[in-house]
Amino acid sequence: MTLEIKPVPDDDLEAFHDLFNEEALARNAGTVPYPSTLEWARERLQTRRSGEAEGQLKDRGFFEDGRLVACAGYFFRGDELEIGYSVHRNERGRGLATKVARMVVQMVREDRHIGPIIANYFTDNPASGRVLEKLGFVKAGLGTGSSMAREGEIESQRMELRGDVCLASPVDADYPVLFAHQDDAEARWKAGAGRVYESVEHYKSFQEKAMENGAVRMTILHEGHVAGYIASFDRLGNREVSYWLGRDYWGKGIATRALEQFLQYLSLPEEGLYARVMKDHPASARVLEKAGFEPVGEDSFQSDIRGGVIEEYVYRYAK
Repeated sequence: MTLEIKPVPDDDLEAFHDLFNEEALARNAGTVPYPSTLEWARERLQTRRSGEAEGQLKDRGFFEDGRLVACAGYFFRGDELEIGYSVHRNERGRGLATKVARMVVQMVREDRHIGPIIANYFTDNPASGRVLEKLGFVKAGLGTGSSMAREGEIESQRMELRGDVCLASPVDADYPVLFAHQDDAEARWKAGAGRVYESVEHYKSFQEKAMENGAVRMTILHEGHVAGYIASFDRLGNREVSYWLGRDYWGKGIATRALEQFLQYLSLPEEGLYARVMKDHPASARVLEKAGFEPVGEDSFQSDIRGGVIEEYVYRYAK
């Protein structure tokens, strides 16, 4: 299932109206009346566009083979960021809600919003709760909410997503943080290697040149904060992977989760993906092994950081 995410264009106004003009959907939403009119749908589109221009929200259509199958996005409620999603009645029952909600979380992080992500659902709609739990949301208290499609206050469940790990393409604002991570002497000692960069600009230029030459590099985000990077590149005829976390993010399982996501993102070469880890760094070896890497050999290199020859294990991952 391949989904295209984009703002809903005016040409899809009728499809947009048809998606929302359903009693069950409206009863489980807060701001959708039933029945609704085409004029309501037009006004809702315009309101969403205005809200995004003012930085209040971001709303997107999700299209499959050119067909509008869902709408979803995020908005700010006070100081909190909340997500919401709606799936067309003819498209349910095939995991689409989970995929759309996951893509919204990714969108939040790619837009570099930090902190917990909130969601709410009416407690008589437990299916929505199961979708959120699959994404790592946890229950965080009961409250009430209103629905335009039914009268009175309705019991609602608050859900929170904390400590999530996402990968995103690097942006300019990432580089000062990543440079500080790389400039940590203890981290370079643990790695046994690590280029010393003169400045953030030097660091950024080097990484951008590597990507121009075929390296794949992603920023690791932990609850939206820049936690490190993960990359793949060609070395000695093989494709290798490496990662680097800032000190504040060590020992939290972040590298394992980032590597698992990276492996799903990459197109693996037939010969597999390789990685190297120093023999005195068992924590990094465990990260590789949890992700399915297997030891296939040993090697050594001259470490300027440690002032001697360092022995390392070579790992390989193949589907």
